[in-house]
Amino acid sequence: MTEALYLLAFSCYVIFFYLQTTTFAMRVPGVIYSIVRGALFFCGLYRLYLYRKDYSLLEVTALASFMGLGLFYLIAGGDTLVLDASLITVGACRVSLRKIGIIYIYIGVLISILALICSQTGVIPDYVFQTNYGENDHLRHSFGIIYPTDCFAHVFYLVITYLIVRWKRITYIELSLTAILLAVAFYFTHARVDMAGAVLMLIIVLILKTRGFKPLNISDRITKPVVSLMMPLFAVFITVVTYFYDPENSLMYVLDSKLSYRLSLGKTGMSLYGFKLMGNSSFAENGNANGGIRNYSYVFYDSAYIKYLFKYGVVLLLVLFVIYALIGIRLIRERMLYGMVFISILALSFIIEHHMLELSYNITLVLLTADISTILQTEPLINKYSKNGIIT
Repeated sequence: MTEALYLLAFSCYVIFFYLQTTTFAMRVPGVIYSIVRGALFFCGLYRLYLYRKDYSLLEVTALASFMGLGLFYLIAGGDTLVLDASLITVGACRVSLRKIGIIYIYIGVLISILALICSQTGVIPDYVFQTNYGENDHLRHSFGIIYPTDCFAHVFYLVITYLIVRWKRITYIELSLTAILLAVAFYFTHARVDMAGAVLMLIIVLILKTRGFKPLNISDRITKPVVSLMMPLFAVFITVVTYFYDPENSLMYVLDSKLSYRLSLGKTGMSLYGFKLMGNSSFAENGNANGGIRNYSYVFYDSAYIKYLFKYGVVLLLVLFVIYALIGIRLIRERMLYGMVFISILALSFIIEHHMLELSYNITLVLLTADISTILQTEPLINKYSKNGIIT
């Protein structure tokens, strides 16, 4: 009963937030969000109590801290992003990961196709940006999404979810079609960094597929510390580089330009906000941190690590580090090694993109609590039409 209620609430959330990333400009009445949050809050607490023996004390503490911080930011400043992400995560306790993933994929694909059709028939805008890479100018299409990079990010996260749900049943045909989809999406959006992560992901999955997903002979004493330290190390790297950014240093200047000026924006943000334990209530990412760096007023902090340091503070980031470390350890324990690779790619991507807690893109937080046995199987499915994994 509560699983069905959670999946219904989850579906509503994905629809609401996904639509907000399109140019349909549709707004859902706030009272509906309150009803959905109430349902998720009930599901989360009840299911966490029901299955409390399935989770370690550290996992329960991390979940409680996550939800507590969400309530804090709601009360302190009316911010709901952290609360929504925590409710989705806690509410997923022992809910089928396969069902969660399938719902997300269906909703994401349907809305994306609808936005694509409507943007090409004039019903809604197709925002097009001209960007210069080296000596070439490129037109970047959004296809009914608010920005080209966000358009590709939808494809990126849908692919990640699909590969996790399919697991060992993934086929060579599916991998080939995925590669074509990513190539077409990149051609129109030119989202370079997410494309690099997607290509790396596909290469690794292809290697594992050709090996029959045989377990890697790597000790848990190596993999667990690696996955636990990965995200904090990436966060420290981008924070330190941003802090010491100097436009007079030619190497840093080139790196900044390659990263679409994320370093110089972050440097300006540091002078405005600094790092606080519980964030900065005056944080505003659009229009007030130009600092004379470029001749336009639109400002957006793309790095999730930098943005959350400014907006939410050190405590939330530490809790998120623990949660993703626990996810990685859980995947290792279940021998889901390329699931661990996905989390690693996400941790790397968060250096330059901001979708860590945005439910319209990234739902990987549910890997901490959802029932992943629904996607696990020891052998790929084989039928009479194929015995080599090309089709099945």
